[in-house]
Amino acid sequence: MADNNLGDIDILGSWVEVGMVIAALTAGIFFAFPVIKHFIKKRKNNKCIWKELPTSPRFVKVHTKIHEQLTELRVVGDAARCQVMQFHNGGKFLDGSSIKRFSVTHESCRKGISETRQNRQDVMLTMFGEMLETITNNNPTPILTSNLPDCHWKRHLELNNIIMFSLIPLRNANGMNIIGFLSLEWCSWMKADEVDSEDITIMIEEKRRYIEAELAIQNI
Repeated sequence: MADNNLGDIDILGSWVEVGMVIAALTAGIFFAFPVIKHFIKKRKNNKCIWKELPTSPRFVKVHTKIHEQLTELRVVGDAARCQVMQFHNGGKFLDGSSIKRFSVTHESCRKGISETRQNRQDVMLTMFGEMLETITNNNPTPILTSNLPDCHWKRHLELNNIIMFSLIPLRNANGMNIIGFLSLEWCSWMKADEVDSEDITIMIEEKRRYIEAELAIQNI
């Protein structure tokens, strides 16, 4: 009977172990190949997570213009804040339905007035039914916070020292869907008392057209 040992080394056993390692590597490559191929294909098809880089001149120009429009509206309306808030998804409920939210995306504030972007990010819309109803009415006539029914929205406005406000919906490029809203806010009784509702209505409707046009450019 042949001796499979060379000194203290079992030659046959060593080759069996090498064969097992090669077989394991081959099986690993075989099963991993479809996953790797799918990953490479997906990466090629999605070269960038952004439709347009935030450093591109067009991106900067669009959002600078929106802020300029907000500042002009705030100054002319003698308001404390002027904002664009947009609707978006944010996670899912256990039943698979999307969680609807809104966030401040653009804001212009009077000197000395606190910004609200910190407490108006990823806010759940389920808490703001009365606000949504007001937005869909498409009536930018200023409303006193004190005239609202007792609700979460009213307390939210009071928390931000908002005495009076004006809301108007923002629509997408084809005008079919509401994608957010334009908001003008007053935080002083003296300023609120001097507001001409008719003038504000005309101004905010005009600015809405400009802002909707600028937002639509993002999707071109």
